[in-house]
Amino acid sequence: MTLLKKSVVALVLRVLSALVSFVVAASITRNLGTDQAGLYFYATSLIILFVSFCGLGLNNAVLKYVAIFYTQKNNDMLNGVVNKSIFWSGVFSFVFIAIVAVYMMFFPDLFGEEQHYFYFFLFTVPGLTITALISHAIQAKGDVAISMVIAGLLQPLSFLFINLVVSPTNITILAQCYLVSVTFALFVGILYWLRRGGFQLSMNFDTKVLLASCSSLLVFQVFQQFNTVIGQLFLGVWGTNTDVALFAVSIKVATLTSFIMFAVNRVVAPKFASLYAENDLDGLRIAVAQSKRIMLLATLPLVGTLLIFPEFVLSFFGEEYKTSAPVLRVLALIQLFSVWVGSVSYILIMTGEEKAHRNNVIVSSVIASVVGYYIVPYNPVWGAVTVSGLCVVLTCYLSGRVVNKKLNIKMFSLF
Repeated sequence: MTLLKKSVVALVLRVLSALVSFVVAASITRNLGTDQAGLYFYATSLIILFVSFCGLGLNNAVLKYVAIFYTQKNNDMLNGVVNKSIFWSGVFSFVFIAIVAVYMMFFPDLFGEEQHYFYFFLFTVPGLTITALISHAIQAKGDVAISMVIAGLLQPLSFLFINLVVSPTNITILAQCYLVSVTFALFVGILYWLRRGGFQLSMNFDTKVLLASCSSLLVFQVFQQFNTVIGQLFLGVWGTNTDVALFAVSIKVATLTSFIMFAVNRVVAPKFASLYAENDLDGLRIAVAQSKRIMLLATLPLVGTLLIFPEFVLSFFGEEYKTSAPVLRVLALIQLFSVWVGSVSYILIMTGEEKAHRNNVIVSSVIASVVGYYIVPYNPVWGAVTVSGLCVVLTCYLSGRVVNKKLNIKMFSLF
């Protein structure tokens, strides 16, 4: 299947996943109100950060090495890297949630008077972590559609179904529904990998090589996810639950554009790794240019809609969310800049430049955090927009320069 066809399939699945998530978010905001919805968005933003930490940076390491070993038809080594990664991440996840749970017992006011709801979200961390690893392994073998169904569609779709059946009336019941949906997605992912993934009970992969790769990727992965949720986290500290809900909905809608990047990257990331491993730099440049064209052409109509009709889009979440139209416009433009620069993160990771991209993400996080510390307390929502925008723009700019210097690929040109 060609790059374009695979990208279209991935895009359709990603759009479907986005639509399901869109409906879920709209259902939550309408049924629970802005205050309870704010708790949900804040809790899930923390869970995203926890999952990236518990993944130990192994997601992209699995993607990279499985793509290489699959090309070489080395099934023993392929299973070695997957099995060892799942074992490490699984054990670490359970240790981590135990530490956080104990910490919450000693500091009962950490998440407010009803903090017991957060335990249910916390218990989803191992399931989400392992599901992500399995999905990356499936993606690296070229089964992009199955990978996206397992990682991006099963959980929100089952979450939507459970919500329709249960009709949760408070954040605790909603958290329980979320845990059930994550468990279901994990079960399906494990079942598919055991039956169709060429599973072998092997741990035959050099631990030093895996540690060397994931040590840089762990820091990158945590800081990257921190950059993704930085606005919601800062609002959770200095804003109100309503501020969190309004901003979270705006950024959720704006980042629909990133779904297009995600869909294309699911296809091209293994190709980047295999082309670079074969020292085919011309082929790599062509693949980068093709992916950028597809992403830009697919993104422009969506960004145009968000810029012209933001109130209409936000009205699906409730009338009170229409006041965030200016915020949505700015966030959409920031996402457009990210698409225009291209897949700089995947290019650097798949070509052995993990440390350079890691450093760029850290620099962006530190600068945005310092700025946010001073401006979010005085203007919570627009301060959150500022720090989120800084993370995206700085990371894209710095990593784009590295790609240009190291690989002679001009990411700031139109195509």
